Amino acid sequence: MSRFSRLFLTEWKRLFYDKTIRNIVFLVPILYMTLFGFLYIEKKVTEISTVLVDADQSELSRELSRAFDADETFAVTAIAATEAEAMKLVEEGEARVALIIPAGLEKNVKTGREAEVLTVIDGSNMLISNAAVRAANSVIKTVSAGATLKKLEASGIWGEEGKTLYTGIDFRYRVLYNPTFSYLTFMVFGLAGTVLQQVLFLGVALSVSQEKEQGTWARTISSNSFFLITACKLLPYLLAGTFNMFLGFALLLKGFGIPYYGSVADLMLVATLFNLAVATIGYMISYLFRDQLQSTQIAMLIAVPSFMLSGYTWPLESMPAAVEAIGKSLPLTYFLDGVREILTKGHGLSAVKQDLLVLAFMSALSLFVAYLIYQFQKRKALKLNPESDAV
Repeated sequence: MSRFSRLFLTEWKRLFYDKTIRNIVFLVPILYMTLFGFLYIEKKVTEISTVLVDADQSELSRELSRAFDADETFAVTAIAATEAEAMKLVEEGEARVALIIPAGLEKNVKTGREAEVLTVIDGSNMLISNAAVRAANSVIKTVSAGATLKKLEASGIWGEEGKTLYTGIDFRYRVLYNPTFSYLTFMVFGLAGTVLQQVLFLGVALSVSQEKEQGTWARTISSNSFFLITACKLLPYLLAGTFNMFLGFALLLKGFGIPYYGSVADLMLVATLFNLAVATIGYMISYLFRDQLQSTQIAMLIAVPSFMLSGYTWPLESMPAAVEAIGKSLPLTYFLDGVREILTKGHGLSAVKQDLLVLAFMSALSLFVAYLIYQFQKRKALKLNPESDAV
C-alpha cells in the first residue's frame, strides 16, 4: 500500500470513528439546513402589525381598511384616533405600519379633486419596509381602480356622473429611520454584532477547555474559589470585548459615516451587558466539555445561525413558534434590538429595558449553571487529590 493510500485511509477512518469530527462534518450541516428551511418556511413577510387612522369614516375608507386587513401582508392590530397617536405606536414598536386615511377622502374622489392616502412605515427592517411599500401600493391601487368603484356603482351611489369625475386615490408613503433604503445602514450593525459575538464566544469557550487538555484544570478548581476563577477568566475577555465593540462601532459610525441618532453611551451599556451574557455562556460551555474541539463545536453551533435567528433581518413574528423560541434564547437577538432602538431610531434606555433585563438574566443563569458544574468537578478533583488546599 502506498504512503498516500495509507494516510488517506487513516484520515477516512478518523472521519467516521471520531464522534466529534463526524458530527461536525455530517450532522451540523443537516441541522443548519433544516433550521434555515423552517426559518423561511413562510416564504415572505406576512401579518405586519398595522395601526389604522380613519378620519373619513366613509364607505370608501372602510373599503380601504377591509382591503388592508384582508391582504396577507398586513394585520390591523390597532385603531388610532389621530395621526399623532398612530405615529407614537410606530415609534414604540407596537405597529410597523400606520395607514392614515384623511377626512374628506371619498368626497374628494367623487368630485375629482386630489385624494391621497398616507402609509407610514418603520424602515429599520428593510424586509418589512420593502414588503409594506409594495403591498400597500398594490392594495390602494386595487381599491382605487376596481373594487370600490364597482361597489359604489352597483349601489347607485356614483352612477355615470361618478365615472367621469372619478380620479382615483394617490398612494403616498413615508419611511422612517432608513428613508433611502440603505443596505449599509441596515446590514452592517447586525453583521458587526455577529462577528464580535463569535470572537468573544470562542475565546471564552476555549479558556477552561484548554486547561483541561493541559491537565491543570483539576488543580485550578481544587485550590481556587469559583468567584476568583470566574473573575480571572472573564475579566480579560470582557475588557477585550468592550474595546473591540467601541473600536468597531466607532469605525462604522465615524469612519464610514453611517447616520445614527441615539446616545453612544446608551449603546455601550447595552454592549457591556451583551458581552457579559456572551462571555458567561461561553464560560459555561467550557465547563461542560472536555476539550477545545468540543467547546468550539458547541460555540460555533450557537454563534453561526445567531444573526439569521435574531430577528434583525427576518422578523421573529414571521418565524414558526419553535424557531422563534430559539431566536429569543440568543443574546444577539437582544443586542441587535438594542442597537436598532438606540442607533437607528434614536430612542433612550427606556426603549431597551427589556433587552437589558434579558441579557442580565442570561448572564446570571449561565454563571449559576457554571457554579453547579464547578462544585461537582471540584468534589471530584478533591477526591482524586485530597491534599489540595481549597481557598
